[in-house]
Parts: sequence; C-alpha cells; structure tokens
Amino acid sequence: MFPTRRDPVVASPHRRRPALLLARPSALLGVLATLVALVTLTACGSIGHTPAPQPAPATTGPPPGASQAPGPPLATATAAASAPSQVDRKDPAQVASDCFTRWQSFDARRDPGPGAGVERARDCLTEDFAATLGAGGASGSAGGADGQAWEVMRAAGTRSQVTVLAVTPVGGIDTTDTGRVVLQLNVRRETVTGTQPPVTAVSTPALTLLRQTDGTWRVAGADLASVAGDAPGR
Repeated sequence: MFPTRRDPVVASPHRRRPALLLARPSALLGVLATLVALVTLTACGSIGHTPAPQPAPATTGPPPGASQAPGPPLATATAAASAPSQVDRKDPAQVASDCFTRWQSFDARRDPGPGAGVERARDCLTEDFAATLGAGGASGSAGGADGQAWEVMRAAGTRSQVTVLAVTPVGGIDTTDTGRVVLQLNVRRETVTGTQPPVTAVSTPALTLLRQTDGTWRVAGADLASVAGDAPGR
C-alpha cells in the first residue's frame, strides 16, 4: 500500500530534510530503503497500468434502427456529373439519379416558375406521375401563393443544386426482374440566396420506377419524407 500524504517519508520533503540529516545512520538506511521500494512500486504500477477507455466521440446520423442507405459522406463526397444523353435509360439507378437531379434542382433567376423542374424531367417521369406533379405547360409557371413565393425567391436570387451521391434498392432487395423497383437515394442539396454562403442539406428520398415496354425505366412515384434519417457526413 502506498503511504498517505501524512507519512513522514513522502509528505513535505523540504520541511523534513533537517530531521533526516540529524538521524542516525541506521535510520537513514531505512529511509533510503523505503524510498527505493516506493520508486520500484511506482515504476511497476506505471508499466502494468492500462489506460481507462475513453468515451467514443459524439456522431451525427440516423436514429437507432433507421434504414440508412450506404454511400459516401454527403457533406464532402462528390459525384460524377453526366448529361441526360449519357444516361443509360435501361439502368434504373442511373435514371433515378438523373431524373431526381433535373426535377429537384432549380434557379429562380432563370427558371420561369416552380414547375420548371418537372418540365425538365418530363421525359423520365411516367405520364400519370407527371400529371400529379402539375406538369402541363412548357412555361412551368404558377400562380397564387406558389407564384408569389417564386417571385420572392427570384428577387432574392435563390438557386438550388441537387447532387445524388448514392442509389441503392430499399431493403437491399433488387427487384428489377419484376419491372418495378424502389430505390433510396443519398442526396445533398446546396442552396444559395444572393451572395450569401451556400446552405447544405441532406436527405434520403425514395423513388419508385417502372420498366416501360421498350425496356427503359421511368419514375412513377416519389417519397420525399427521408424516412431513413439523416444521411452520413452531415
């Protein structure tokens, strides 16, 4: 057992030095032996000591039990840009990525209205789904509250760019053979208003795609609720 602070061997060594000088040789030898024993015990304790485990750093991400789509960290990852003409229309993952990017990205400074994104993605949407999104005019304009909100964004110079970083079947089950697939996307959105710094948001929407008679795929539905929770790297 280690001596306590009140033990004359270790407590207040400067004040105890006169007593050590006046002590008999045999007492001095005893003190030296005690000091050697203390040093030996301390060294042994240091060698055999195992540091206590440090708590893991706090992380952000989906809540426990969430179905997280695999993919690179959304805050830093990059995705290869591809023109619509380069997309393999018989690959549902490529169609989902390209279609969602064209549909959801916008530039209020140049787009005629909030429906412009739907018009841009018209060729990769089924007719029924496009109709539910309000597609029906080449201008993509809108009136009422939507039109007013759009004019506010236009005056502020708001633009938003979507980047799809990963695409995976929901539940990890590939159902392309059935002609219907549900794909979960890892998406990063960067929105800029005027000269302000960009604001980054992440989401995990799910798209339903149907295979057409010519073998190509089209988006037939979308769930934008991001039920998989926050994507990694946020």
